[in-house]
Amino acid sequence: MRVSAYVIHTRPFQDGKILLDLLTLEHGLIRGVWRLPKKEARVIPGPFLCYEIEFVGRSDLKTVKSLESVKSADSLEGLPLYAAFYAHELLEKLLPTNLPLPDVFTLYKWLIESLYSGAPIAPLLRRFEVGLFSELGVGINMVSTGRGESVEPRQLYQFHYKFGLRPYYGETPKQMPMLFVEGGVALDYHAGKWMDKQVLSLAKELHRNWLDSLLNGKPVVSRRLLPKQPFQGERHLGVPIFRAL
Repeated sequence: MRVSAYVIHTRPFQDGKILLDLLTLEHGLIRGVWRLPKKEARVIPGPFLCYEIEFVGRSDLKTVKSLESVKSADSLEGLPLYAAFYAHELLEKLLPTNLPLPDVFTLYKWLIESLYSGAPIAPLLRRFEVGLFSELGVGINMVSTGRGESVEPRQLYQFHYKFGLRPYYGETPKQMPMLFVEGGVALDYHAGKWMDKQVLSLAKELHRNWLDSLLNGKPVVSRRLLPKQPFQGERHLGVPIFRAL
């Protein structure tokens, strides 16, 4: 079978072979074994480059028969490189194997091309995370409350991982929320206004906690490569709060 694929991860396997984790357009995330060429021409398949691959096998571990790059390789450096590694780690840890998710392939392709273009990193990653959550069926609802009521721009809400948005009237919550957010900021988040500072700050705090919940606390190691910017804004009851500026 011949498919389009990006190499997400490689690791040694047996002598002359490596294991490949591949994000494919047609089959989602697949894992395969690739026999390296003879030593004088041995090149490990690189990341961020689209390949045409041919594989065989019905088990979860495929045998990759051929692997050809679609175009010449470019290199990412510095923060764009670290951002791409972060995206790879999310794909590895969140995607099921052998499940076609063509929109995730398109989303990843968009991210890599945008990183090559020199676009600002943080908005790209937040948009990528939102798209990934949505495709996996674990999207964040910031347009209505957990009871289905429309979000009001001037109302303050508390956000819980299990219950979503709940109106907040100043009481002491029985269970501390993940964060507090004004309705207008929540709606701007839903609209994808990633260049707005409050929306971007909300998205960073929200997505970090959302990922921690999805991964049951398993660390995202590549976060250490990205700039550390602890939340410096307003807090209420020790919890971050996001209001329209």
